Amino acid sequence: MRRPKPVTDVSPPSIETELAGLVTTRDNLQARQNVLAADVERAIATRRELLIQGGDAAAIAEAEHTVRELEGAALGVADALAEVERRIAAAEDRITDDRIRAERESAASTLDRDADAVDAAAARVQRAVADLVKAHASLIAAITPIAAPLFTKSDTYSPERIASYLAGQMLAKALPSLEYSEAARQTRWGWISAEPIEVIESPDPAAVFVTGSMRERAARIRDGGASPDLPRYVAPEPDFMPARTETMLWVTEPFRYSPKPGHVPISVDARQQHLPDPVAALAIERGFAVAAEPHNWQATADRRRAAGLRGTIWDLPDLGIDLEEWRQAEADRRRQAWLAEQDLAA
Repeated sequence: MRRPKPVTDVSPPSIETELAGLVTTRDNLQARQNVLAADVERAIATRRELLIQGGDAAAIAEAEHTVRELEGAALGVADALAEVERRIAAAEDRITDDRIRAERESAASTLDRDADAVDAAAARVQRAVADLVKAHASLIAAITPIAAPLFTKSDTYSPERIASYLAGQMLAKALPSLEYSEAARQTRWGWISAEPIEVIESPDPAAVFVTGSMRERAARIRDGGASPDLPRYVAPEPDFMPARTETMLWVTEPFRYSPKPGHVPISVDARQQHLPDPVAALAIERGFAVAAEPHNWQATADRRRAAGLRGTIWDLPDLGIDLEEWRQAEADRRRQAWLAEQDLAA
């Protein structure tokens, strides 16, 4: 009894393998083409010499045959080489198309996967909200008409309003980012007023506001109508510029400091006054001022004021600080520290 032959799985070669074979074939054909070109030149030279020397007809006919044979072979090689070049270009195009298709599928799959995760998490939140509604109703029922007037915020609140206030307090602590409206906020470019949240009728806000657009983008990426480069959210940098706060101190020796580059210095005379924080700290450090009222301060200050300023502002000791340059340097330092923290967090 004959044994059945094992079935071998012969898979077609990959496009990369096919391309490598075509490149090898091209190299071989190019080498053969170069050899044939040299042979043709030699055969033509031989035929030319026979014609010039007046050789016999048989030799000339043989030379003519050799030239035509070699030229025909060269023409065949050139034709084959052109076809191989066309196939190489087609293979490279297929590889490029496959790569683009893979990139698009990867981007679209990323969106689909993340959308599924958002849907699953949103469903859990929906269930928690439903439980919260039931618990809120129980809380309203528990606040009786006798208990309501004892609410410390106001004795005029209804049980429903009290229950909502308590639930809001709990939610504010558990979810500090949650508000019943989009809160007003100050930005670098101005003030954004509060805007109430408009409740939608759809039972699935995640699909309306997030996952619906994500799946639409995934479909357009697969169809080639959108780029596979997915945008990412980047948190805006905070305002690092130091606040313009001041410190009260007692100036014991007059001095001057620069408010900003190119401006006339500010003179500071000996008296109790408020100065910008960095100016005050440096004045105390360099002995021009003290943080607490010195002994016999009033008598000393009166004598200094009576004496008045002698000379010009340029005769006063320079504290050695440019306030705006200091503020910018401090902002740069804070920004670099913040960027270092972001790198560590990443």
